[in-house]
Amino acid sequence: MAVLSSSARAAIIAEAKTQFGPNFPDSLLSIYIDAYIDSGNDGNEAGNVMRQSAEYAQAFPGNLNPDGVTVKYTENEYLQIVDSYKRKIESLGVNADLIITTDRIETLIENVVSPKEFGERVQSVYQNVLTALPQVKEYYQLNFGQELTDAEIIASAIDPNISQQLATGAIDAKTVVSQNIVRGQIGGLAALEGINLTLEQTESLRQQGVTSKTARKTFSQAAEIQTLAQQQGRTTEVTDIVSGLTGDSAEQNRIERILGQQAGLSSAQTGAVRTQTGQYTGLEEI
Repeated sequence: MAVLSSSARAAIIAEAKTQFGPNFPDSLLSIYIDAYIDSGNDGNEAGNVMRQSAEYAQAFPGNLNPDGVTVKYTENEYLQIVDSYKRKIESLGVNADLIITTDRIETLIENVVSPKEFGERVQSVYQNVLTALPQVKEYYQLNFGQELTDAEIIASAIDPNISQQLATGAIDAKTVVSQNIVRGQIGGLAALEGINLTLEQTESLRQQGVTSKTARKTFSQAAEIQTLAQQQGRTTEVTDIVSGLTGDSAEQNRIERILGQQAGLSSAQTGAVRTQTGQYTGLEEI
């Protein structure tokens, strides 16, 4: 390795920091500078050497393209994007380190998810949960005897795995709390639509795959179908309709009869469309 004066090395460091940004990791900076000197001041070669290092994979997960040489973003852009992800989470009062993990960063970067798209996704979840926070809190307190903060509810809605980190003690206890938070969210969102679910019903819905992201739409659709049923003189429990919307074949048939009785209305007019899996979508278009 060539020997440089301290002033010459300082000049190279200053130039590299300008290129890579002020928050560039010192360990990578050292690798880059050493490679830069060894290559005879070839910045491209130094960059390639740096990006092949284990330190780079750890500091910039997901940034290398499949060819193992080129990158999706410059290092400066990458750091700014990750910072934007974190600032969006923190704006909701949630500790960003809980959400923006190394694995999640890698997934977001590999899929080229922009800060704007990420923000829209998170905001959608946030708005869905925000209006039901009191109901979720009340349901959780009544059924599980534990109070949750707004941040805990929001964080667990954005990432269901977070709920496992909210509990302390044995792993089994954490698993139970994780399930309970989802059940609390389902119960609270149902209450927002005037639907009172028992603990057993929320657990059944959780096992059927209902989440905080899908619950509100499901309950809204169920309430609309029950209104149609009442107009037709039918006695139908809204919880049975929910079961039909989430996969119960017998209740799906009941829903079809209710919708089919709407004289002169096609499925397009009612907004109800049954998918190949037997689910119903589009009822909000009524």
